[in-house]
Amino acid sequence: MNRPTHFKRLTDKFPELDRGPVSVDLIRDPAIFEAEKQHIFRTGWLLAGRVERVPHAGDYFLRSVPTFDMSLIFVRGKDGKVRGFQNACRHRGNHVCLEQEGNCRLFTCTFHGWAYNTEGDLAGLPDAESFFGLERSKMGLVAVATEEWEGFIFFCLDAQPRQTLAAYLGGLGEALAGYPFARSTTRAQFICTIKSNWKNVVDSFCEIYHIPFLHKRSIGSTLAGPANPFGHLIDALAYYPHRTASMWGNKEYQPKTVQGLGYRYASGDPITGGRARDLPLPPGVNPARSPDWAVDVSVFFPNFLTAIGANTYFTHQMWPLAVDSTQYEMTYYFPSPSNAAERFAQEYLFVELRDLLIEDLNTLERAQANVNNGTIREFHFQDHEVELRLHNATIRQWLKDAGAA
Repeated sequence: MNRPTHFKRLTDKFPELDRGPVSVDLIRDPAIFEAEKQHIFRTGWLLAGRVERVPHAGDYFLRSVPTFDMSLIFVRGKDGKVRGFQNACRHRGNHVCLEQEGNCRLFTCTFHGWAYNTEGDLAGLPDAESFFGLERSKMGLVAVATEEWEGFIFFCLDAQPRQTLAAYLGGLGEALAGYPFARSTTRAQFICTIKSNWKNVVDSFCEIYHIPFLHKRSIGSTLAGPANPFGHLIDALAYYPHRTASMWGNKEYQPKTVQGLGYRYASGDPITGGRARDLPLPPGVNPARSPDWAVDVSVFFPNFLTAIGANTYFTHQMWPLAVDSTQYEMTYYFPSPSNAAERFAQEYLFVELRDLLIEDLNTLERAQANVNNGTIREFHFQDHEVELRLHNATIRQWLKDAGAA
């Protein structure tokens, strides 16, 4: 079988894309990496976390931004608004918050006791009379632009963001609005450092061509199978600079014994090959309305991905550390379990996903090594890797528009 007749040629949807080999310079050139940091990560809207982490006034959490060795505080104020601040005392630069999350009335620097309220104002200044012309009203925590979309808290490091969050998310934000993200309030997280360029890590989750090969002993028959032996996508959409890939699911798949228990008691459809229920989904989820649909992977440019099923979701986030190094974070969101069986299913599904990620990520490290040593100078993307072409073209256009060489 060369090509299932029920899959369309996706690259035809994007006549603006070149179909030839793609240079690896974007994942090897240190100058391009530095341009990405300054013109993409300092100007785009980035994910901080979910509002469920700060339900009450005074609730806060820290968000590490490893790309810039930066710590941010996100806190709900007395007025109910969530604000973001640099975790830096205006006196001598020490962190004013050391706990990863909690509730407080004041953030107090342990160095000299300067204290800030949840609105970021300087509220406590020991021995104030000994300072020289200090304007207390101007010495609050440095604010970070913060906005919300569907319960996700985003921030922008640009002092004056060029777009509102709604404008930045554009068509993708509109298409996914209304999905029941808030239903899943329990988090499980996996964090690691990968010796690979951040774009390689993003791309690894935007195609399922690798599923029947790399994952043949784990989930090779869930997102592929006899009717889709080469892991073809159902559809691919572009919402420049964002995009969505719709993944096919094998509805004939029969899980193994323990896996079957995990799938049976899952509070939502299994994300690795779920059966889409008759749920009212927003237009951006399974946009083709295919009965064979399993999951959508939507990329919020530059580094936030959501893997959305009919009734559950998880996220990926990639933070560039160096041209060939990335901090990777995967967060699985579950509804609160109502019994022991559901709790078991959640733990099983998280562990299953963790093991799949290990298969993915060590492969990326080996590929990056061959790019670094010069063996591989170009990639050859096939039709159902069109999302990778879109990513490559978007990065180049973004840097060009920013005036970066």
